[in-house]
Amino acid sequence: MPRQTNPTATGRDWPEAMLFRILQVIGLVALLGSIHLGLQATPLLGEDWSRSRFLYAFAGAVSALSLVAIGKLGLMLARLEAAQAALAARLDRQG
Repeated sequence: MPRQTNPTATGRDWPEAMLFRILQVIGLVALLGSIHLGLQATPLLGEDWSRSRFLYAFAGAVSALSLVAIGKLGLMLARLEAAQAALAARLDRQG
């Protein structure tokens, strides 16, 4: 069976795929910002150790990673739905 290159970006599903990709990009940008904020809580980029800033950065990193995970789960679900539809069409042709 030939493999589709990108089943989520075909037909009517492309706006949903774009939404999930945008969520992933926003999550990665937020994760980079959280890493920068966390480094500012250390003597590397900041004046001294700041426990409150470090905890705030960690909370932001958790939220950013959840956005990345939601985007990935959405893309996986769209691929599974596309594969299910292709399998159902194949079964209809054969049976």
